[in-house]
Amino acid sequence: MHKDGRTPPSAQFKKEHLSLSNIKKTVSIKNDYLLKPYIPAYPELVEFQVEKVSHVTGEHGVRGIFAKSGFKQPSELENNEHYFLWWNLSVTPHDIFSAEDRFLTSLFPRRSAAQICNGSPILQHFTNSEAFMEESSYGNFRFTFSLKELLWHYGDQFCGRDSPVLHIYDTALYKKEIQYTVVVHPPEVHLYDDYPRLPNDGVGDSVCWYNKGAMWWRCQSPSDDYNSALEVNRSDASVSVSPHASVYYVWDHVSVAFHMEPGWVLHVDRDRLFRRVKACEVSDHHLLRSPDYPLSLHDAESTLADLKARYG
Repeated sequence: MHKDGRTPPSAQFKKEHLSLSNIKKTVSIKNDYLLKPYIPAYPELVEFQVEKVSHVTGEHGVRGIFAKSGFKQPSELENNEHYFLWWNLSVTPHDIFSAEDRFLTSLFPRRSAAQICNGSPILQHFTNSEAFMEESSYGNFRFTFSLKELLWHYGDQFCGRDSPVLHIYDTALYKKEIQYTVVVHPPEVHLYDDYPRLPNDGVGDSVCWYNKGAMWWRCQSPSDDYNSALEVNRSDASVSVSPHASVYYVWDHVSVAFHMEPGWVLHVDRDRLFRRVKACEVSDHHLLRSPDYPLSLHDAESTLADLKARYG
């Protein structure tokens, strides 16, 4: 079940989060970006510890969310047996800073304090895929919650005294994108019983895991356009970045899909919704579905002001 109107993935691997290197080994894969013979050296397998997730929608969607005081099945999908409420990891500048520190420590475990202080930021040259952008393909209105808070709301409303269950759902390969999906559902929903449980640690080659309120993501490819090359100097425990001719490549990200039944509304009080929503720009290659269309940032902010006047 796709979260937008784009074409289905070119390849889908159910019940597993397949690493980039293992996807490449799959004989049936035909992807011009994925199979490029040369990609400039970049920071690979960087571990991001992300506490927040975001849901982005258009004007039609945001008005519906405030009208219902929560998130529900879109009207065009109301006859579906169930659907997914989609959220993406919301990576902050602090998350990037911390991930860079972990990455450098993995390269040079015995870095001195001087080497740490004198190093120049490197991830800012490579974290330029949609996973790290302020603008969005899905609309002008971004709701951002801590994943822990969102799981609490979901569990309180749909799981009784139990906690939601997190499973590995799939790996979906698009033209320039690898999407790793985690499905969240109540324990009494048995549609996903034969899907592996999401790990709570990074042992082995796990792409992502959930631990103590944060989703850990071992990023496979942080950019869709590599125009810099990473240079590692082992002798003085340093790294540097040099310009490189652009090479387009696949990028990866993690989505969290909340199982929703017909008629379910994930209720959040409107005051909290107003604190969690912000207007954002829509990216050039958007995936908005009718009747929504991209708004200017000014018009999007005016829409939020209108909603605040009506419901605030």
